[in-house]
Amino acid sequence: MVCRQMGRKKLAQFVCIALLLSLTSTVNGQDVVRIDATEAQMQIKRQVPISSEVAGTLVTVNPTEEGILVAKGEMLIKLNDSVIAAEVARARKQSTLTTEIEFAEVALATALEGQTQKRDANVRRPGAFTPSEMRQVDLEVRKGEAQLSKSNEDKGLAELDLKIKEAQLNQYTVFAPFDGFVTKVQKYAGNNVRPGDPVLTLTDMSELRASVKVHFKHRDLLFVGDEVEIRIVTQRGAGAVERQPAAAPAEDSDPIFGDAPTGKKGGPSADPGFALEPDEISDAEIFVGRIDLIDPKVEPDSTQSLMIRLGVTVPNRQDKYGRYMLQEGMPVKAVILAKKR
Repeated sequence: MVCRQMGRKKLAQFVCIALLLSLTSTVNGQDVVRIDATEAQMQIKRQVPISSEVAGTLVTVNPTEEGILVAKGEMLIKLNDSVIAAEVARARKQSTLTTEIEFAEVALATALEGQTQKRDANVRRPGAFTPSEMRQVDLEVRKGEAQLSKSNEDKGLAELDLKIKEAQLNQYTVFAPFDGFVTKVQKYAGNNVRPGDPVLTLTDMSELRASVKVHFKHRDLLFVGDEVEIRIVTQRGAGAVERQPAAAPAEDSDPIFGDAPTGKKGGPSADPGFALEPDEISDAEIFVGRIDLIDPKVEPDSTQSLMIRLGVTVPNRQDKYGRYMLQEGMPVKAVILAKKR
C-alpha cells in the first residue's frame, strides 16, 4: 500500500525492492532471514581436459572449433587403432576355438573305454591284465582328464585375453563425459600424443559455483543446504542497479564467451545492446543455489572484519538463444536465505 501511494514509479519500486530484501520472508512455508553477502564470485565448477590414455597418432578430433556444444557420450578424439584392432580380432578368434577341448574329450573317452574293457576282462578272467597294465590304463584316464581341464582353462584365459584387448582398444577412443562446451582445442588430426596430453578442454556450464563471503556475526544462522539468491547485477554511478550491455567479442576471443551465431555454437554472454533499469530487473535475473560448503577457516577482509566463505552450487539457465546466463567472474550479488531454526 505504501508503494502505491508514492509519486514516481521507478523510485517507488526501487524502495519496495530494498524494503523487501531487508525484511524477513518465507520460503517453502518456513521463515527465513535474508543475509546480504559482502562478496560473491562466480566460478566454473567442472572443466576437464580431454586426453588419451595411450600414445599414438590422432585420426579424429571432434570438434575442431572452440565454442561447440557436445553431448555426453559423443566421440571427441580417436587415435590410430589398426594394430590393436587386429590383436582384438585375433583374440576373438582364439576365444571361440574349441578344437583342443574336443580333442581332449575324445582322448578321455577313449581312455575311459579302454579302462572299462580291461576291468571287465579281469572280472571275467582274473589275471587277464596285470596290475602294471591296469595302472597304465588308469594313468591314461587321468592324463585325458588333465588335458580336458587344461583345454577348458586355456579357453577361459583366451576369453579374458579378449576382454583385455577390447579394453585396450577402447582406450584409443574418448567420449564426452558430460554435456558441455569445448573451450579449447590443443591438438588436431595428425598430431602424435602421449598419455595424458590435453587435446580438448570441455567445460560444463549447466552448474556453476559461487564463492560467497558473509560477516562472521551471521555464523549461527548459516547451514549447509540453505538457499542463496544470486542476482546478475553491477553497480553504476550512485548505486543504481542494472545489467550492463555486453561488449562485442574480439576476433581472437574464445567463441563461448562471445556472440552466438546460429547452430550449436553458443556461450553464456548476455545479449548485447541493452541495459535494464532498476524497475526492469525481474525474477528472470535471479538464480537460486544451495550452500554445500561452509569453510571452517575464518579470514579478515581488507577492513580486518572477520569473514566466512561459503561454497554455493548454482544451477545455470540458458536464454532464448541457448546461451548460458551465468559466467565465471561476472558481477553478481548474493543473498543467503537463512532458515529460522
